[in-house]
Amino acid sequence: MRALTVACGDDQRAADAVQHAFVKAHLRWRTISRYDDPVGWIRRVAINRLRDEHRSDVRKRRAVERLAAQPTPSQGEPDVADVGALLASLPRQQRLSLALFYVEDLSVNEVAAALEISPGAVKFHLHQGRNALRGSNLRDGSEPS
Repeated sequence: MRALTVACGDDQRAADAVQHAFVKAHLRWRTISRYDDPVGWIRRVAINRLRDEHRSDVRKRRAVERLAAQPTPSQGEPDVADVGALLASLPRQQRLSLALFYVEDLSVNEVAAALEISPGAVKFHLHQGRNALRGSNLRDGSEPS
């Protein structure tokens, strides 16, 4: 944990990563106990967890920067609260697919893996979600984007 704390600069994140690694090791102990270096396996899992968290943080920061760099909505465009209300009106799978694809900037295959559905299902949910959002714009009397 000390080495991970030094590597990431946050003792709480390091502790979480180590705990996650030990939980995974406990769940797979019958297999892992036969490895030449089970402690090394736990260390690798903890490091991978920190890397995944770092990548996620970077993606979130980039999404916020992209959103901040966008021009403020004009008269005909919905504001952020309107977009949130529109997204809230969508079914769960469509909301998740749109959020992971556009906000987290994941590929269709990565979204499929995260939601444990097929890539074709992700494409369907993205298509349906886009159509539903376009339909909401038309009902408000504004032009589709």
